[in-house]
Amino acid sequence: MLSAMPAETITPTAASVPASGALARRVLGLVVILVVLALVVSVMPGLQDVRQRFSQAEPVWIAVVFGCVLGSMLSYVAALRGTLSRQITWRASWNLGMAEQGSNVLVPTGGVGGPALGAVVLRRAGVPGNVATPRSAALFLLTSATSFAAIVLAGTATGLGLLPGGASPVGTVLPAVLALALVAVVVALGHLPVADSQDEPRFARRWARRVGALLRDGIQQSIRLLRGRDALLIGGCIGYLAFAIAAVAAAFEAVGGGGPPLGVFILAYTLGQVGALIPTPGGLGGTEGGLIGMFVVYGAEAAPAAAAVLLYRVFQLGLPVAFGLLAFRQIRRRLRDEEMTAAVAARFTDEAAP
Repeated sequence: MLSAMPAETITPTAASVPASGALARRVLGLVVILVVLALVVSVMPGLQDVRQRFSQAEPVWIAVVFGCVLGSMLSYVAALRGTLSRQITWRASWNLGMAEQGSNVLVPTGGVGGPALGAVVLRRAGVPGNVATPRSAALFLLTSATSFAAIVLAGTATGLGLLPGGASPVGTVLPAVLALALVAVVVALGHLPVADSQDEPRFARRWARRVGALLRDGIQQSIRLLRGRDALLIGGCIGYLAFAIAAVAAAFEAVGGGGPPLGVFILAYTLGQVGALIPTPGGLGGTEGGLIGMFVVYGAEAAPAAAAVLLYRVFQLGLPVAFGLLAFRQIRRRLRDEEMTAAVAARFTDEAAP
């Protein structure tokens, strides 16, 4: 059951719909960082093999990378609509989903900026607060849980020899066990009362209470949504990850191959994404380092791994920003439509009931 606490009191961020000027400054900053990184790759000694692989990349496989990244983004849109019980249109789901993914690139919050933005937009669009905030948290938790499930399945299957990999149990079974344990801990947190220690400063108590309530409601809402077995939600979460992994695999093919076997390929990608938690725009630096490092650990050579990851990241960063900027413009226009917000609120009347 959703908490009776008003959602506005448990939102741990002051996220808002960014203005055009703020978006332009963030995009400019991202472009500057990317240009500097491109110059470093183009002139830094020791990266000749990486540069050669880029120059000889096959256009057909580059197109496949583009298609797979787009497929991952569309899967997120589907999961978003499923999270909201299909109460918003596909057009609205597209705009909000693209804006959230663009925000994840432009705002250095380790991946939580998109869901936070989504909660704010939904509330301003007429969705009751005790629906918008827990559902946005649930979408973040469910897409994250998909990665942990992939680690459990790929690690177990590879360790048992059901998937090709060739890695030791430490590199296959151990990550699976740790991922499963972490999921169990998170699920258990959803059933714990929110603590309110009088020993902490007033601000810290209020902050801890809000974050704890948000986490609890998000976990409980995630469990409820999974019990509903909505194909759009489940398929969207799976597709969001599966298309991303396929995009990296296509990137390896584009630069001449060299990726590790399937079982450890999945492990390398999911474990390498931990680097995206570093709060830099688009996870720059941390994501690339995490992915390249894990692919090398699981058997890939450094040059093809670096070339493939960098090629993948061009699309993983560029497409959300391009589509996200267009979506932000549509969202700002639609939020001024009072008739639309009233209609949205009416559709969520039953969803908002405690």
